Amino acid sequence: MKVLVAPGSFKESLDAAQVAKNVRIGLQKASKKYNVKELPLADGGSGTVAVLTAAYKGESVTCRVCGPLGNAVNAVYGWVSQKRLAIIELAQAAGLALVPPGQRDPCATTTKGVGELIVDAANRGSKRIILGVGDSATIDCGVGALSILGIQYVDKNNKAVAPNCRGLIAVKRIDDSQCPSRIKRIDFAVAADVRNVLTGIQGALVYARQKGATRAMIPVITKALRNFRKVVLTQYGKDLGKMSGSGAAGGVAGALAVIMNAELRSGFDVVSEAVNLEAHIRMSDLIITGEGRIDKQSFYGKAVRNVIDIAHAYKKPVILIAGSIAKDARISEKGGVADYYSLVTSGTSLTYSIKNTPRLLQETACTIGKALLKKMSLRGT
Repeated sequence: MKVLVAPGSFKESLDAAQVAKNVRIGLQKASKKYNVKELPLADGGSGTVAVLTAAYKGESVTCRVCGPLGNAVNAVYGWVSQKRLAIIELAQAAGLALVPPGQRDPCATTTKGVGELIVDAANRGSKRIILGVGDSATIDCGVGALSILGIQYVDKNNKAVAPNCRGLIAVKRIDDSQCPSRIKRIDFAVAADVRNVLTGIQGALVYARQKGATRAMIPVITKALRNFRKVVLTQYGKDLGKMSGSGAAGGVAGALAVIMNAELRSGFDVVSEAVNLEAHIRMSDLIITGEGRIDKQSFYGKAVRNVIDIAHAYKKPVILIAGSIAKDARISEKGGVADYYSLVTSGTSLTYSIKNTPRLLQETACTIGKALLKKMSLRGT
């Protein structure tokens, strides 16, 4: 049996490659007859650099850059020299995982480090940059990142505003006159897993709470986003309140689309094309996918949903493995899934499962492998 193991990451425990490896080990503990292909996936968030760099046979570059709180952090991006392609992950320099829960404040966090990664790639001669923008800790509409590129968000006195969400309230104009031509010529593709616009009920504000926003911060963020939308509409004639995907990563996607002429793309599509996912699904007998938590959101544009849809089109069965599975997950899923497996069971806690994810994945995959062998034996195959 040809089994394709194509998971996303299990946040707080393992990246997608480690998940795929442990599932493969577990299956082959059940039987060496399983022909397992490991194909780790990402959708623009954490893990995108690792997956795409491996797919394009690039190398990893480590930089010391400004983190979301202003402290220095080590960030890794991918470099594919023959393509002059840089693969950058916003989460490496401005991700939520870099901010301790007690210090999360999307009014103050910044994307300056993302701009520093872009500059480093430009210094290497990059002609194209894929920027994955998932898992951000910021709502700064790119003011931090773009200020490093020489683009200033200025106030009524023509002075640069603070490179964070609060600074956006004072913005009156965007000045790109100091941006070097070598950066302006870069072809940017922004890879995101959400399609939110910048403002409104379904805008960037939807994710403010998970980034640490308190009730008192919500009016500040709302005012900042509305002002940035107004400035962009006046200066560029483009409405970020109507542009699908412009609210991704707290408005970074919209800012890059308008100011740097970036292409906004589905993060899953960018990754699936690079790893040739559809062809691998077509050639497999069974697909195993999953992520850290499966809930109803997993079935709306996320990697898991897309894997299921492609597999369903080719009439391939899918098994889901997750760290935990919400009660609404089975109701939300509309077909194409043969079975679900959760690492968190009635006898284990989430904390225990996170600590023991590798072993639990192997045990779960071994259980799946034995069950499949039994079914095949009963069918006489």
